[in-house]
Amino acid sequence: MYFEGSKLRIVALDLVRFIAAMAVVLYHYTAREGFTSFETLAEVTKFGYLGVPLFFMISGYVIALSAKNRTPTEFAISRFVRLYPAYWCGILFTISVGAIYGTYSPSIDVILANATMLNDYFNIENIDGVYWTLQAELKFYGCVFLLLLTGIFDKHKIWLSIWLALTTVFLIIEQPFFMSWFISPYYSPFFISGIAFYFIHREGNNRFNLVILFGSLILSSVVAFNQASSFFSASWDDKLVAVFIIWGFFILFYALVRGKINLKQRKIYLVLGGMTYPLYLIHGFAGRTIIDNYRFAYSDVFIVSMTVLFMLSIAWLIHVAFEQKVATPFKVFLMAKLN
Repeated sequence: MYFEGSKLRIVALDLVRFIAAMAVVLYHYTAREGFTSFETLAEVTKFGYLGVPLFFMISGYVIALSAKNRTPTEFAISRFVRLYPAYWCGILFTISVGAIYGTYSPSIDVILANATMLNDYFNIENIDGVYWTLQAELKFYGCVFLLLLTGIFDKHKIWLSIWLALTTVFLIIEQPFFMSWFISPYYSPFFISGIAFYFIHREGNNRFNLVILFGSLILSSVVAFNQASSFFSASWDDKLVAVFIIWGFFILFYALVRGKINLKQRKIYLVLGGMTYPLYLIHGFAGRTIIDNYRFAYSDVFIVSMTVLFMLSIAWLIHVAFEQKVATPFKVFLMAKLN
């Protein structure tokens, strides 16, 4: 499978996505207070949270590609099948780990609300804190669906300009206040950049695409600088490092879409890419629970290493034994029912 107008295979972004997921995992497992064994490593892994903005950049690209030449119904079904089945597995796994160790037992209403992925609209807690990113993704998907439904998705110069302008205003004066109801204003620059990269890939370096890309880079840099302190005790230098890492993402992405980096297709890349979403879903609460229950019986390095391997194994099982076997039949069923 190739991207439009290029010999760059999707496997390249699958590999980048997996690396981003591992960065987030290591951030959650090693950049934690009290883990003296990882003090040196944590100087690097504390920036692993930036894997999330990279996810959003990839999502912007992939969703723009996915929406092209699809009806609103086809797009909605493809995103539903991609997002929800593995997510329900993740919820089940997380609840099971919480029950085994007696650390968490959510009520039925919390479970059902989480299963819809709309629980944040009703101020209902996430079963796992990492789910907030899925809600940001879902809002993005919803906006793309509306663009398809109204027939203006192809008028990307209009809606991308408006989106970038609204995001700029919001980051300056936090208006319009309701923007977060339908799209994440703080992470919009990353989604926008991914879409800009898609159009650069499709159309080349025309003036509009470069202006949107440069604008999203500036806003992404501002967000990265301001948010660093929300994820760890960031010094001024740390904030600058976070900005430089974001720039690195932009440079990497540009090299990918312009064909400067080409990877030969290998099955391992496709498998790693497929494992990424399940890994992200299950690693947070469940992984930390396992680590916290065994870290005083074993060395931090050993228990963290074993937990990472365990999470990778479960992610592989969800992808191979569930997603691959369920996704296509489920998609065919929904298409038959809704068309």
